[in-house]
Amino acid sequence: MDYRKGWPALVIVVQALACGGGSGSATVSIKNDFGAMPPWTICHANYLDVEFGKIAIGASSDPQKVPPGLDFVLMVAAWNDPDCAPEHCLPIATSTEEEVVDGQTRTITVAMANHQGPCPPEGVAPIPQAQYDRILQLYPEYGFKPYADRALNPQCAQ
Repeated sequence: MDYRKGWPALVIVVQALACGGGSGSATVSIKNDFGAMPPWTICHANYLDVEFGKIAIGASSDPQKVPPGLDFVLMVAAWNDPDCAPEHCLPIATSTEEEVVDGQTRTITVAMANHQGPCPPEGVAPIPQAQYDRILQLYPEYGFKPYADRALNPQCAQ
């Protein structure tokens, strides 16, 4: 038996594991720390392609296993509406990418200071198109306007 024939496959497996290509997970919770002002209920939250569901003001999601990585928390949030009526909702995201590593347990806190949206008040960064478009793909049922028309979403006019 010629063992050299197996070397290329072995090298690929070792390289993949060394470069983070192996499986692993982190445990993440998302905390809605908006408080009374601004009164955002997080209707949906998605981080590293894992759905976290609805998160009331002041509450945290149940912990979820996610793959190690770096991503924005992508959300649909309702202004002053714990029932999440679509006409009160907007797509928002964290303003920075959040990172988790294999074996880590982490709570990502979302608040006024670290979110961005389509029609932000002064002092809040506008959401970049890449994050906005990802939210539209995740939650098409809300019928949010295309990026060029994002300020025309019903909640922006209120």
